[in-house]
Amino acid sequence: MRYDFVIVGSGVAGLSASFMLAERGYRVSLVGLPGLTSMVAGSSSGILTYHMREPFLSWAIRTAEIYESLGQMIVEKVDSVWFSTDLDFVRAVEVKLAEKGLRVRRDEEKARELLGSYRSFEGEKALVADAFRLRVKDLIDALTSRAVSAGVAILEGWGKVGDGGVYLKNERIEGEVIVAAGAWAKEVLGLPGLIVYKCQAARLGSPRLWSMVIDDVLDFYVNLFHDGTIAVGDGVNVVTATPEDALWPDKALLEEIIERARKRGIIGSYEVSRYVSAPCVGTRDTFPLVGELKEGLYVLTAFDGVGFSIAPALAEALADHLHRGTPLPPQVDPKRELEPGEPVEPVD
Repeated sequence: MRYDFVIVGSGVAGLSASFMLAERGYRVSLVGLPGLTSMVAGSSSGILTYHMREPFLSWAIRTAEIYESLGQMIVEKVDSVWFSTDLDFVRAVEVKLAEKGLRVRRDEEKARELLGSYRSFEGEKALVADAFRLRVKDLIDALTSRAVSAGVAILEGWGKVGDGGVYLKNERIEGEVIVAAGAWAKEVLGLPGLIVYKCQAARLGSPRLWSMVIDDVLDFYVNLFHDGTIAVGDGVNVVTATPEDALWPDKALLEEIIERARKRGIIGSYEVSRYVSAPCVGTRDTFPLVGELKEGLYVLTAFDGVGFSIAPALAEALADHLHRGTPLPPQVDPKRELEPGEPVEPVD
């Protein structure tokens, strides 16, 4: 079979790229493992926030617009309280959101109203802004439906990337290839400089918090998950050899993270419902890989744990690049030299 583009990976990046290219008039096939996507996505905390430096902040704003355009109740706008001591960073986010007409203010009194009693720390500021809580399964279903409606041929399996196409079982799917396989892109492409690590959280029962908390001072986040539990996690990077290794949570570390939230004063007694973990992939310079690796082979990956916040916007940028030749952001060039080492969060 021959297509204009064959996309490997059925997560939010691959699904977004598939329908965006199909709606631009291309014949598109998407090869992926829906079961794997559901398992990994189901471990996500489903957060889209704006506590990011540029250009990540602009990508997150555009992603929220894309989600809302899907026309289904897959995103819920919620209050978020962000604690940071980097006042220049806070101010830059505040100005950008205000320019876009988004609700934002530095307001400790409002933060206390949202969170109840909490402990303040010297030199920090609280920024109250809109954020989005994602119903992750519904989001994946909505993106899949959009892709099918656009005429994307979705093929189940894990294809092997070759010259001019993808080998799936005993069949060759011809076309230019886009690898959007998340943490598995490192194995599929053998790219040096990609770092796979655990994104993990504890789910706590008996929630009393309805607002999202992003704490860059004590390094944790709290989000009310769609099943009524609270997800508590952080950006501690536990590097793994393979994506599969990242599926096992580090319970001792997660207990430490919960204690940070207790130190802030927003979590009292609690019961752990379960521990969850999923593979994330990033680069030492924090920027994703988006664009052409070689003729006929493209990559869309390395979102460093913020894929739900930025992947659709970068999928759109890639689609526009392939369709109209619109330049891609130079920071995401996949041919750049990548340093080995620990990943660094792009948002801090």
